[in-house]
Parts: sequence; C-alpha cells; structure tokens
Amino acid sequence: MATPAQTAANEAARKAAQRSPLLKLAPFGAYADPVCALKDPRLVALHEYWRGKRGSMPIPARENIHPRDFVNHLPRVFLIDVLPDGGFAFRLAGTAIVDLFGCEPTGKSLLDALGPQAARLASAVFTAVVEYGRPMRTLGAMDWWTPPKKASFDAPAHDLAHMTFEAVHMPLSPNGAEVNIIMCALVAYSGDDQPPFPEIGI
Repeated sequence: MATPAQTAANEAARKAAQRSPLLKLAPFGAYADPVCALKDPRLVALHEYWRGKRGSMPIPARENIHPRDFVNHLPRVFLIDVLPDGGFAFRLAGTAIVDLFGCEPTGKSLLDALGPQAARLASAVFTAVVEYGRPMRTLGAMDWWTPPKKASFDAPAHDLAHMTFEAVHMPLSPNGAEVNIIMCALVAYSGDDQPPFPEIGI
C-alpha cells in the first residue's frame, strides 16, 4: 500500500501530466513541445540566438542569421525550405546530421531524404512552426527512424531505435510574418549520455 507521501507524489505527477503542453507524435515515442522548454544547453544557446535576432519583428529573417556566430553548433544545424505547395525540403544540413542519418539530404524533399515514416512526423512539426510562426521543441525516442531503402543511404553509425533526441525548430521570415525557412538543430543521445526527460517518462 502506498504511503501518504507516495500518494501525494503520484497525484502531483498525474496533475503535472494533465497540464503538460506536450503533444504525442503518435504512434511514435516522440513529442512536440510548443512551449519550447529546451534542456540541452546547446539548443538553448541557439534558441537564445534566434530570439536575439528578432529585433522588433516577431520572426527574424534569414539574412540576420550569421553562421559565424555559432560555429560550434553548425554540425547539428539544418535548414528547411518551406515550399510554395506547402511541402518542405532540406536547404542544407550539418555534418552531424549527415552522419546520424547516413545520407546527404541537401536539396531533397522530406520524403526523399527521410522516407515516409520520418517525413510524415517532420512534416507535422514543420507545418505547426509555419502556421504559428513560433519555435517548436521535439524530443523523445528515435523509434520513428527507419532508413529508406535507397543506394544513397549509408548504414547509420548507431542503432537509432535505441537513442533519444531533443531538437528545436525556429521559423525565419522575409517580412516578420510569412515563414519561408525553418532553422533546426538536433542533438541525439545514446547509452549513458541519454539525459532524463521526466515529462515523458524517460
């Protein structure tokens, strides 16, 4: 039988779960966080950089973003073009992203770069970033990743299904309103390097 302290802790956890802004990206063990409560300090630094580049506008422009300002973060950064038909394509990707997924996605659509399963998940997140014009955090298990069976893919360096991740997706705009590029960064964790994400139970 639970002690009064355990009962109180369980009730607090239940209430916290009900208040959580996290949206499960079913059927995967991944979540979207519209509040963008980032934990990894590298992602926090990039988010703060994005915020500092807005000036008086709600969304900064691509020309205000200078890679020389965050050279140490470039390997895990990737840019997504918002296409006129509502689709998305990779504008460029850092070396850590290429190594992680085993392909060079630059210039490719989400479907061609990631395959149908991961492309569907990424498209849902990017669509929300475009519609709301605000950053989005994603996190959780990488169980959504299954490499497309194409000759352009190398075997990933890690078993991604046993890894977790945290990412940030930040809109860029030519006029402060219409989103035409999404600046993203992703950090993947494995083994003992995996941080706890208590809000999703891992």
